[in-house]
Amino acid sequence: MKLMYLMDTLYKAGGMEHILTQKANALSRDYGHEVIIVTNHQKGRPRFFQLEEGVRHIDIDVNYRLPFLMPLYVRRLSAVILKEKPDVLISLCMMDLRILHKLPRTGAVMAEFHFCREAFRVKGQERRLRRMEKAVQGLDCFVALTKEDAQLWEPYCRRVEQIYNPSFMPVPQKWPAWADARRCISAGRLEPQKNFRDLVRAWKQVHQKHPDWTLDIYGNGRQKKQLFRAIAQEGLQDCVRLHPATRELHREMLESSLFVMSSVYEGFPLVMIEAASLGLPFVSYACPCGPSEFVADGEDGYTVPVGDVEALSQRICLCIEQPQALQAMGKHIREKASAFSVQDIMDRWDRLFRSLAPVASH
Repeated sequence: MKLMYLMDTLYKAGGMEHILTQKANALSRDYGHEVIIVTNHQKGRPRFFQLEEGVRHIDIDVNYRLPFLMPLYVRRLSAVILKEKPDVLISLCMMDLRILHKLPRTGAVMAEFHFCREAFRVKGQERRLRRMEKAVQGLDCFVALTKEDAQLWEPYCRRVEQIYNPSFMPVPQKWPAWADARRCISAGRLEPQKNFRDLVRAWKQVHQKHPDWTLDIYGNGRQKKQLFRAIAQEGLQDCVRLHPATRELHREMLESSLFVMSSVYEGFPLVMIEAASLGLPFVSYACPCGPSEFVADGEDGYTVPVGDVEALSQRICLCIEQPQALQAMGKHIREKASAFSVQDIMDRWDRLFRSLAPVASH
């Protein structure tokens, strides 16, 4: 089948870019699909994650975030669709979602949502949520990352499926000696959603009890300078370090003892499964939707209420102070992550696309 994904850009180091490129590679290489990724405004920048030869990338060079350019975007994207005639057109629920009904249909039209419905409430975007509810009504299928979110979307689309992100992280054969690392790690875009400011505040309390431990945060984003200032204001320059996003995040995880996260909302974060597959216990805000659905409190990590900086720091300290329990949680979460293997998850995607074949031929 010919699959066409719609995405803003591929030059960023975000989770969506990572999972999309890995999925596209697997669908082409292992399942024989012809895969095309259409971006709107790559700006000539190199892709952060590598696409294999079987995956094509087309950029139509229109910044559709400028409202007056949206008609041009529709025309150029329509031309690409009519030329390529995809069996399945897949939106990643960016701004293109609202104009799907204006595009020519050569097959099935679907969307996959990498965030969660609750995110609109957190950001005070009720009007945007109403627009999305209307937009998904005309789709042949809508895919949510978590069971919780799938249930919330069922009233709005004729077919709703739930598929978790897999872990594409290479898993070492030997159990890593991570318990001696005395380092916590976090990763994500330096944006308000990830809320790293709370994590810095929590670390001030951790540092008072455990001055020999460090926190390393990997990511790029608009809040980089703000976070540097916050670290300096808290006097944590020697123990909290900001690093650019890296393609070798798994190597950094293998030299860490605990993964920590302070997001105010998530979908089903890829980095969470990657950390789990390497045996890193998890301490996180219980934000909607992913962490609470994956982390069993006390068994493979801890979740605390969003915004409770005190509880976040206490749970991090608890893990540090109980190394045997930390190792047991690491073993448990690694076993749990095995259920999210690439083959199992990608088999589900392949079956979904093939189930849409009657719609595509119609």
